[in-house]
Amino acid sequence: MVDPLTAPRIWFRLLLPSGAIGPGKVELMRAVVATGSVSGAARSLRMSHARSVKLVAEINGMAATALIDTRAGGQSGGGASLTPLGLAVLAAYAAVEDSIEAAAAAPLAKLAQTLSQPLA
Repeated sequence: MVDPLTAPRIWFRLLLPSGAIGPGKVELMRAVVATGSVSGAARSLRMSHARSVKLVAEINGMAATALIDTRAGGQSGGGASLTPLGLAVLAAYAAVEDSIEAAAAAPLAKLAQTLSQPLA
């Protein structure tokens, strides 16, 4: 039996005219949705706040309008959320990811089985 943690898997990035979006940025966007803030997303991913702010700037630079809306903190509290465009990009990434995983499932299972065979 193949260990799912060590099984062959697909990793990809979408190369857009204005930048690339891959697992790291997608994970940050999903964490922003889950936590409602950039700092909360960074904490949940064990990422430095500085790194998360840099990634948000990169993500927001990918289109004419922002993908992540940020609101400054203070007494009223800040926060962040995905814009409609950000949600659309996240949904498109997930759809591509699902399609790739479905298409690759059988060949990857065969590769995993081959790799698990003892050496001759």
